[in-house]
Amino acid sequence: MTRSPHSLGLTLGRQLFWLAALLAVFLTACATQDAPAQLAPSNQVQSDPEQSNPAQPDPPQSKSQAIIPASDPSNTAGIVSANTAVEPTLQPEPQPSYESTKPALEDEPQPVPPQMQLLNVADTVEITRPAVVSIVAEARIRGVYGDVYSVFGNGTGVIFDPKGLVLTNTHVIDRATTITVTMDDGSQERATVMGADPMSDLAVLQLPGSDYPHLPLNSGASPRVGDWVIAIGNALALPGGPTVTVGVISALGRSLDVSPDITLYDLIQTDTVMNPGSSGGPLLNLNGELVGINTAVQRFSQGGTLVEGLGFAINMETANLISNQILELGRVRWSWMGAFLDDLDPKRAAEVGLPIREGVVVLNLFEDGPSHLAGIKRGDIILSMDGHKVDTTRVLTRLLRQEFKPGQEIQVELFRDGTKLTLPLVLKERPRV
Repeated sequence: MTRSPHSLGLTLGRQLFWLAALLAVFLTACATQDAPAQLAPSNQVQSDPEQSNPAQPDPPQSKSQAIIPASDPSNTAGIVSANTAVEPTLQPEPQPSYESTKPALEDEPQPVPPQMQLLNVADTVEITRPAVVSIVAEARIRGVYGDVYSVFGNGTGVIFDPKGLVLTNTHVIDRATTITVTMDDGSQERATVMGADPMSDLAVLQLPGSDYPHLPLNSGASPRVGDWVIAIGNALALPGGPTVTVGVISALGRSLDVSPDITLYDLIQTDTVMNPGSSGGPLLNLNGELVGINTAVQRFSQGGTLVEGLGFAINMETANLISNQILELGRVRWSWMGAFLDDLDPKRAAEVGLPIREGVVVLNLFEDGPSHLAGIKRGDIILSMDGHKVDTTRVLTRLLRQEFKPGQEIQVELFRDGTKLTLPLVLKERPRV
């Protein structure tokens, strides 16, 4: 069916009529919305225009309202009805000011992020420095012609007990006849040796009197690679007090040969600068807790190349064990298996076709030592000891120090010539050096 031009015009006219009517309604509604957009007096809040009863209380404020700054005493800045449409330019968001936020900062101080604690090095040093002492050890040496002369060495120590107990390195006070300890305030005392252990390079001294400032050995600090650390030491015996240096923990569990007969295990490696005289000083974290006792610096590689940033500290687990045994027994009793050991190199193991990648290699044996008497041979690879897995010399040394006792019989699992075998081994007390 075809519509006539007249019917089409009539239909178009109706459409225009209703469109005009809707536009008029829309404009009227907009005018109604814009009319009451006024702020109330300073002591009132403008209510919704649809609520004509002035005695009715204001409706609860919506969560969408702007925040009242603390500096506005009338509590009216930026408050409008949640149901009122307001252009952003008519009522801008109040901007926070220093005056409004300062009281909150003073009342509730914010914690300093760990990465910013480096700024507190001076505070940490000021708090811990009274427990750090300078040590001068005098040894009497007889010359080739029978003449006797004095040799002086200097180092550092840490007071770890209010009764005047000082922890330092054995090599600082080795063969000393007189030990003079200088406190942070400049006062001096003579110290006596409670005990020393060359194999761990730790010694305990006793000062007269009591009520000394001190740093506890068992602070519970857990050092991690990358942690900032502070070293305090009597570097080069320079006048004017100890030297303070800052660095990071570079590695954990290092071993270092300090003499043909002594290897220090489970050391903390740090790039903190250490110099002669720093030995025996504290290695601290930024909270002022002991994480190590500085003991050695490696200056050259095995090939004679000059190296930098290789300082080593004895970890506090070892320091606690040594100091406790010295105070209880006057010496240190370590379990000993009578063997020279090294970690199995996974790369080397793969090259020679070994089916294992972890273990401790027996390099050599003491004749008639515990391992020799048990039938252990050079080249054997230790896999476990009394059920404890042994993958590094660090783990093996810790077992000998903490788990086993001299005279105890243990079962040692070995890898030899492509097969595994287990041998009984009776531990002995480590000989004194």
